[in-house]
Amino acid sequence: MKKVLVVAYDYPPRHIVGAIRPSKFVHYLPGFGWEPIVLAGRDAHPDIPGNSTAKIFHVREWPHPLKTYYRFLERRAKKKGRIGEFVTQMSPPYAVAMSRRKLGMAQVKQWLVDFMRVPDEELGWLIPATVKGISLIRKRKITHLITTAPPFTTQLVGLALKRITGVHWVADFRDPWSVTVKYTSPGNRITDALESRLIRSVMKFADVVLSVTPPMTEQLKKEYPDLDPDKFVTLTNGFDPRDFADLNKSRATLGPVLFSYIGEFAYGRTPEPFLCALRSLLDSGELKRGDVQVKFIGTVEFAEGRSVSQMVQNLGLEGIVTMEPLIPRREALQRAMESHVLLVLTEQHPFVLTFKLFDALAAGAIILNIGSKGAVADVLAKTKRGVAANHTSLAEIQNGILECVRRSRAEETQRTLEPWADTKIQDYNFRNLTGRLAEILECAGPIKMPDSEEQRVR
Repeated sequence: MKKVLVVAYDYPPRHIVGAIRPSKFVHYLPGFGWEPIVLAGRDAHPDIPGNSTAKIFHVREWPHPLKTYYRFLERRAKKKGRIGEFVTQMSPPYAVAMSRRKLGMAQVKQWLVDFMRVPDEELGWLIPATVKGISLIRKRKITHLITTAPPFTTQLVGLALKRITGVHWVADFRDPWSVTVKYTSPGNRITDALESRLIRSVMKFADVVLSVTPPMTEQLKKEYPDLDPDKFVTLTNGFDPRDFADLNKSRATLGPVLFSYIGEFAYGRTPEPFLCALRSLLDSGELKRGDVQVKFIGTVEFAEGRSVSQMVQNLGLEGIVTMEPLIPRREALQRAMESHVLLVLTEQHPFVLTFKLFDALAAGAIILNIGSKGAVADVLAKTKRGVAANHTSLAEIQNGILECVRRSRAEETQRTLEPWADTKIQDYNFRNLTGRLAEILECAGPIKMPDSEEQRVR
């Protein structure tokens, strides 16, 4: 079989959403004639067996000053019983986090932090992963490479491996990497210039650049008009029917309509617009307290630097809205199957297609997207599986809630026993997506690997 090295900092058994996409590709690639070999970050429990039969090599990263400092602060906060204050401090409102400080020591401190975040706090993985990658490529005669990001250090690993070994390289982006489309850090003029050079090098030397949404792909074409536009390709995230097949498929047909949000409130995501719209509908009499139930499940204690439970209390929504801690992915999928409506929040990120969307599609739930009418809204329009409302419009959110309640009660929208088999969503089936990835790898073309060390020297 043809061999491809998959470089993914996040990979099972690490329980993080960024590990899902590469692990699904790795599972299905052998069915399309490719043998994947995985180079991943070192998990806290790297010896726990996963479900994959692929060869997986975990590489430990070198310490990074910021990560070390944040771990110290977290441990100290736990000892003092102030973890809530720590979480609030570390998750300020998105506008504040993305602002550039201009005065005094705050600016100096921010500049130092910005430099240590180029390209991200996983930079300590660059050299260990590159060294291991070179060894794997040469010893196993690997001809193709896939790197997936974030963290964007992974793409610098790909750049180094491409320049040193000559493998054909597919650079996969789950989130935008651009100084014009900021996602988690504001940066400054100097770091922007440095990061721009790194990004351009990746875009130039990668044989194919994958993005998970059409808007991301189009943005890259606009930012790099001098590069071949055909190298920029969209390959979305998706769902795996295997994750749902053995779950309990029953859900309540009577009683309140259950709205669920499963995940975390981060990077500008907040339930406040939804909660305010719900309060308004109750006040106007368009909904009664017994009509709906809301569950926030996951890392949901704080949003935009504020307590979510305090939001609920201030709006008088106790008894309607409940909050639960983080749960394993399998249980989260079961909760999705039991929900009538699943919330997908993308207020600040119109380019992003979050995994919540595809889990919701496969679960057969109605989807309420509160965002910026971006990539998620486009998918909902294509599949007819939900409603998109602008996060700045209370009226749109109110209408979206009412429409979701109406649809959940309509006989024609009752879910089948296998909602993941819906023909309208098969473009997002990970098996089909992996088939497309295999075609992309084939188009990248084979290369002749050196047969001996003497040829390598030449």
